[in-house]
Amino acid sequence: MSSKEPIILPEKYYLDYFNYLLGFVEKHYEHVLDVPEYLFMQNFNQLSEDAKCLYLRFSNRRGDFFRINKINYQEIGNMHAAKEELLLQEFIDINESLDPIQFNLFTKAELTERFNFLDKKERKAQLLLELTEEDVPVIFEQEEIAEVKKNQEVEFLKLLFFGNRYNQMTEFVIRDVGNIKLRQLDESKFKPWFNSREEALGVMHISQLIRMVKEAIQAELPIEDFLDEMPWREWLKHPKSKDSAEKLLLKIGEHFERIGVTEEALKYYALTELPPSNERQIRIMEKLGMTDEAIQLAQDLVENPTNATELTFATDYLNRSGVRINRSMTKRLQTAPMIEIPKRDERVENEVLAYFEDQGWQGIHSENFLWRSLFGLIFWEELFNEEYGTFHHPLQRQPSDLRKSTFFESRKEILEERINSIKSKKGLLKYISAIHEENHGIANRFVYWHDQLPELAETAIKHLPLKGLKKVMLEIAKQTKENSTGFPDLFIWNESDYHFYEVKSPNDHLSAQQLFWLDFLSSVGIKAEIMRVSYSN
Repeated sequence: MSSKEPIILPEKYYLDYFNYLLGFVEKHYEHVLDVPEYLFMQNFNQLSEDAKCLYLRFSNRRGDFFRINKINYQEIGNMHAAKEELLLQEFIDINESLDPIQFNLFTKAELTERFNFLDKKERKAQLLLELTEEDVPVIFEQEEIAEVKKNQEVEFLKLLFFGNRYNQMTEFVIRDVGNIKLRQLDESKFKPWFNSREEALGVMHISQLIRMVKEAIQAELPIEDFLDEMPWREWLKHPKSKDSAEKLLLKIGEHFERIGVTEEALKYYALTELPPSNERQIRIMEKLGMTDEAIQLAQDLVENPTNATELTFATDYLNRSGVRINRSMTKRLQTAPMIEIPKRDERVENEVLAYFEDQGWQGIHSENFLWRSLFGLIFWEELFNEEYGTFHHPLQRQPSDLRKSTFFESRKEILEERINSIKSKKGLLKYISAIHEENHGIANRFVYWHDQLPELAETAIKHLPLKGLKKVMLEIAKQTKENSTGFPDLFIWNESDYHFYEVKSPNDHLSAQQLFWLDFLSSVGIKAEIMRVSYSN
């Protein structure tokens, strides 16, 4: 058990964080900020410290409504005065809104006590459906309900800092209490996440649209006309809003396809190239009798696939359509060697490891862990290189383009330079050992700080052909999102030999990404194959 003393944050830590955020955004986003944000910052800075703290306590919690009599924050000296100041400066309203969502603030017992027409035997969810706007004034008679205002301005400022609507102010807390160790970044090299106000507003609007679409789908409301009015083409013009828009377009296409409105699905899939949109387009085209268009799109994908799954699908589709392109996962699986093992409650990978251990091999269920960790250690300095304008704030754990093709395209020269600098296995071991020791525990999306990592990395480097290992590292870099997964399940070795095995039980299938890596590893001289399993009685 660790004897490390827990880190206690200052009493008003959240105010310190927000003040830092405001200063950071004002410094780096002058080209994005406009009257609403400047006015908010001016008015916020004029509040007393207690009023600032109370507003942030409201703002950092979920929901827009709060029961004043349930609020108790020890660090706020005069709660009543802070509330009155926020009310006067229009940072909150009290007992103004008639939104029925306010009933969620009350327990079932409280609701049935206030509204005698409610059945105490019903569940709270049913009771909420029976209450309307007309009932809201009843709760105002007994207590004050505060509604937080200026949320749009606060959310937009947070968006500028974090680059998305998902990260929250708790990221500061996670860092400062020691739950995560971050790489120290040079703030002078930070680049703005957004290039323009239009781009940032696009991301903001799309994030709000995501919630609206989700709620409309859950309520089974028609959304065709509503979505047609959205400025998709404008959003797709800017890199950051394009990323957000494409993810939503994919979800919308999936929704229309699911409910059988295939023409609408095809329209939205066609606006994005985000996988699996192309695959879904081909399937819909085939269903609608648009065979020539489907074949043409599949041929385009074979020539320029986004990932291995897309390539495999397009190849198989063309084969089925009479356009022969030899690539068969089924055949590869059927011709793989097979071992017989007893069936127990263990995972099949563990059973296969036990089978090889009985024959004198050592092994681990390595899958993606080993390859990702080697990648993260070998390219540590390149991953955290701040010269490419892909670090934007001090809480960032990876370059913002890591999961895009631009990561490799923009860094091709330094990545290849790093690989070419590795002249021997001894030199590689020395380098990654130094990186491991110097940076141990620092958050890196690829490195899993397992106690056995140094030993396993040394074992792998000792057995694998250096030239092949270097080629694998570069291949991961080309598409870090797709190519950092799909590696064989097991790594086994003895003093003189090794194997990587993708384990397949009788009803298991081979994925496109697994086939990609089996082919690639074999092509660079690394022993990797499928091991089929049958169960003995």
